[in-house]
Amino acid sequence: MMKKWLGGIVVIVALAAVGFSGAAYWSGTQAERWYRDTLQAGASSSPNVRFATLRYERGWFSSQAVTRIQLDRPGGSELREADPSFSIRQDIYHGPLPLAGRSAPDVPMQWTGAVVRTTLEPDSSVWTRELAQWYGAREPLVALSRVGFDGASDTQIIMPPLDLNNVGDLKSLNFAGLHGQFQATPQADAVRGTMRVPRLELLGQPETATDDPLAGGGQLTLEELSLNVNQRLGDFDLWFGESSFSVAALRVQDPASDTTLVATHLTLTGTFEPQDAQQVAGEVVIQAENIATDEQSGAGSLRLTLRNLDGPTIVRLQQWQQQSASQPDDPQAMDELLALLKTLLRGQPELVLDTQASLTQGEWMARLTLNFQDFAVDRLLQDPTGALNALEKGWAEAAISRNLVETLLADHVAEELHALAGESADPADEQMIRSMAEQQATEQLQGLIAMGFIRLEDGQYRSAARFESGRLFVNDQEIPLLP
Repeated sequence: MMKKWLGGIVVIVALAAVGFSGAAYWSGTQAERWYRDTLQAGASSSPNVRFATLRYERGWFSSQAVTRIQLDRPGGSELREADPSFSIRQDIYHGPLPLAGRSAPDVPMQWTGAVVRTTLEPDSSVWTRELAQWYGAREPLVALSRVGFDGASDTQIIMPPLDLNNVGDLKSLNFAGLHGQFQATPQADAVRGTMRVPRLELLGQPETATDDPLAGGGQLTLEELSLNVNQRLGDFDLWFGESSFSVAALRVQDPASDTTLVATHLTLTGTFEPQDAQQVAGEVVIQAENIATDEQSGAGSLRLTLRNLDGPTIVRLQQWQQQSASQPDDPQAMDELLALLKTLLRGQPELVLDTQASLTQGEWMARLTLNFQDFAVDRLLQDPTGALNALEKGWAEAAISRNLVETLLADHVAEELHALAGESADPADEQMIRSMAEQQATEQLQGLIAMGFIRLEDGQYRSAARFESGRLFVNDQEIPLLP
C-alpha cells in the first residue's frame, strides 16, 4: 500500500515538474514575443531611435538579450565622436514563477508570465563607461518589468542617488536619484507612467574658463523634475496622447556675469490627437509660474498649435527623417522632402501661436495665425521668395503695456550707448546715458506711431497685421512686400 502511495506521489511530482517546465518554456516563447513587440513599439515611437538585437539566447527557464539602441541625429557624420548610442542587457526570467531569478536583486517571486531585468552595458559607449565609473560597484540603472500572461507589462525604473566631487569641470554633483513606473498594454500599443528626480545640483569648478554657464563656480539646481506619459498607438501607426515635463524649481547662478535666474513651476506639455479620418493635430504649451532675474520677474505662457496635418504624410516625414539621419549624403533626400511638403500643404495646415506674459513692468499679449496652401514647392530652390505663396492668409495682433515697451526699448538703447562709450565711460555719466536712451526710445516709438505701425490706446501699444490675397496690411495700411 505504501509503495502505491509513494508511486502516486512520484508520478504527481513528475507531472508537476513536467507541467512547470512546459509552462516555463511557453513563458519563454511569450517573453520573446513581448521583447519583439517592445522593440517594434519603441522604433515606431520616434524616428530618431533604432533598435538592433545583438544577441538573444532563449533557455528553458531564462533567456538573455543584448540590444543596441542607436540614436540618430542630423549631421551624424560630424558628431560620431559624441555618439550617444548605447546597449542594454536584459535577463528574462520565465514564469509562471521566475525561479531562475531568485538570486538576482529585486526579482519578485510571484506568479507572472515573466520578469525582465534590464541594465546598461557598461562598455557600450563613452557615457555608459563614465557612468559605471561614477557608481562603482552599484548598477547605474535598473529597469524591472513584470510581464503578465497576457503580455501586459509593469516596469519600474531606478537610478540610485549619486554624490561626487571634482568630476571633470564640476566641483560637485549631487543627484538625488530617479524613480519611474510605466505600464504597457499586451500589444505594447499604449503606455502610461511617470518618472521623477527629486533634486539635481551641479557646481562648476571656480577656475574653469569656458562659455559653459557653470564655468567659474556657476551653479545649477533643479528640484522635482517629473515626466508624465499617456500615449496610445492609433491611426496611421502614429502615437497619440499627452506627455508633459515639469520642474518645480530652477536656479542658475553665473558668477561671470553676476546674475541669478530663478524659475518656479516650469511645465512643458505636448498633445497629439486625430482631428478627423485623414488629419491630425498637435499642440505644445510652455508655462512658467514665475521667472525672476536680478532686475525683473514675471509669469508667462506660450502655446503653439498645428492643425490640419495629413496623417499619412506625417508618417512619411518621420520615415524621411530617420532615413536622412542614417544617410545624410543622399542626393534624393531634398527632392523627397519637397514632395512630402507639397502633399502636406494640400491639406491646408494651420499654425496658431499664442503668448502671454505678466512682468514687473506690465503685461504682454500676442497671437499669430497662419493658414497655408499648396504652391509650386518644386521651384522653391530656384526662387526662395516664392515661399510666400505657401501662405494663404494670416493674422497677427499684439497688445503690450506702455511702461513695458518703453522700459525694454530704453534698456536696449542704453546697452548700445554703453557699447559705444566702451570701458572709458565715467560712472557719473550713467544718468546722462539713461536720459539719452529714454529720449531716443520715445522718438522711435513716436516715429512708429506716425507711420501707422503701432497705436497707443488705453495705456497699451497695439498693432494688428493681416495677410490675404498676397497683400500685407498693418493696422489697415498696405505694406508693399516686393519691389
